[in-house]
Amino acid sequence: MGYLGMAEDDDQYRVPLIAKLLHALPHYNITFHRINNTFRPSNDVYLESLGILGSIPAALLIVSLFGLLLYLLTRCCDRKPRPAHSITSLKVTLSIVTVLCCAAIGLGLYGNDDLHNGLLEVLQAGRKVDGVVSSVRNQTFILENTLTMKIQQQLTELEDIFDQKTNNQTALAQLQQALLTAKGNITIAKNAANDIRRPLVGLTITDFLTKGDQWELIRWPGTVAILALLLVLCAVLLVGVARHSRCALILFSVCGLLAVTGSWLMSGLYLSTSVAVGDLCNDPADFLVHQAPHELPADILLYYTQCDISRSNPFTQRLRESQNAINNARNAMSTVSKISPVLFKNAGLAPKLGSVNADIKLCERLLTGLTALVDCRAVHYSYLVATRGLCECGLLGLVLMLIASFMAAILLTIMVWVDSHTWIYIRKRNDYAQVEEQSYVSHQLHPQSHPNMNTRTLPHHPKGPPVISGSHTIAHPGRSAKHDLGQMQQQAQQQAQQQAQQQLHHQQAHAQAAQQAAQAQAHMMHHHQAMMRAGGTHTLGRLPSHSSPTHLHGPNNGKYATLSKHCKTLDANDFY
Repeated sequence: MGYLGMAEDDDQYRVPLIAKLLHALPHYNITFHRINNTFRPSNDVYLESLGILGSIPAALLIVSLFGLLLYLLTRCCDRKPRPAHSITSLKVTLSIVTVLCCAAIGLGLYGNDDLHNGLLEVLQAGRKVDGVVSSVRNQTFILENTLTMKIQQQLTELEDIFDQKTNNQTALAQLQQALLTAKGNITIAKNAANDIRRPLVGLTITDFLTKGDQWELIRWPGTVAILALLLVLCAVLLVGVARHSRCALILFSVCGLLAVTGSWLMSGLYLSTSVAVGDLCNDPADFLVHQAPHELPADILLYYTQCDISRSNPFTQRLRESQNAINNARNAMSTVSKISPVLFKNAGLAPKLGSVNADIKLCERLLTGLTALVDCRAVHYSYLVATRGLCECGLLGLVLMLIASFMAAILLTIMVWVDSHTWIYIRKRNDYAQVEEQSYVSHQLHPQSHPNMNTRTLPHHPKGPPVISGSHTIAHPGRSAKHDLGQMQQQAQQQAQQQAQQQLHHQQAHAQAAQQAAQAQAHMMHHHQAMMRAGGTHTLGRLPSHSSPTHLHGPNNGKYATLSKHCKTLDANDFY
């Protein structure tokens, strides 16, 4: 078993399939020459290749907007009403495409959540690595400071005391030799601690982690807000389709253009970022080696990123030197502690010797802690968590967001096209050419129901009998039947003109029908006059009741002229 329950088969990083596919995409510079696809964010040529990849969705945006412009130029002046079934098919198409767009936006939300979780794992693992590095720096600094500022300074004070002359020169020489050995080993331990700390001085990722937290704190809710706005825009379109709202459809047409532009631009950004992360995930250790400070050797990074048992810890040799030096110093101080009290009884050496021995024990504990900290398993485990969080969970979420934005851009473009085709033909309900044939015929068969065809009644003549009025019939005493027929012909022509004005979109057909009706009326008038001349039996006007004995004087025996039953009265059907 590996570190912290991790199986041995999983203790090495493996490149995910998505990263391999993205890394295999060709990288071209501005002159369309293929370049190396190794992740180098500081290389201008590499950044140029990513920009070219990201410009592909931007080119699709230009094409889609140009196509939409051509469509609107051909359709904006088309005011021809459409039948009901064509508007219904447009509504159904809009509804289906809108639901698909909502599904694409939901996929983008899912991908955004995966990317967020992956980046959180990277930041958390980075904090652990930064904590280990900081602990190593701090403990080596404490070790070096203890050896230099405390132990060496106290050994120098003891050396000044031991320079005094005593009767036992042999013991004094042995004491001075032990003190010199302790000082030499303390120097060796100090230099070893300095060698461990020096490569780690410039290795700090705190600023990177802080910026990563701030950026993710803005990116994640910002992306959610943008996708939520797209969902609201889709909801507005569905409401407009359901309620037959022209204003809602026009609002979507305006906002939809902004949404299409944003979706294509986001697709370009996600494409460039996905390819860059795929290049990074192809060999993250190589990127870390190139980004590391010059003071940090490459073999140290490779040791911690691979944690191969065949490799030796770069800090092991220095740690062993420091531990051996501390042990030798402790043994030398043991000799000093035995001899010095005998030779210098009145010098008060006990506190100084006790402080030196305590500091040496502190250095031993620090070295033991450093041995555990510099072990590769803890750092390597955090490295695996970070790389898998970025290259598996995070990269998958980023690719899902790329697919979602690409699909949303296409679907939004279709929605804007269909919506622009729909709201142009949505006006008032009376503007639709959806009138049923039966109602149209019924309207023509009953023209008296039209407000412009109401019955007219002329005022009474002051001297004559009352005026008899009816539908399209006007009688006046003292006028001949021929004059009455001419007057009715004139009224019929006026009605034909009014009907032609009300039916503008059928003007030509109405004019032709009116002309035919006028010819038929003239033919009937001619036939009626001929009948009157041939025999006077057919009289115009309404005859009084046969039971009435009163004989009326005046023309036509007091009968008022009107159309007989044999004369056809003009109505709306004669003109259509």
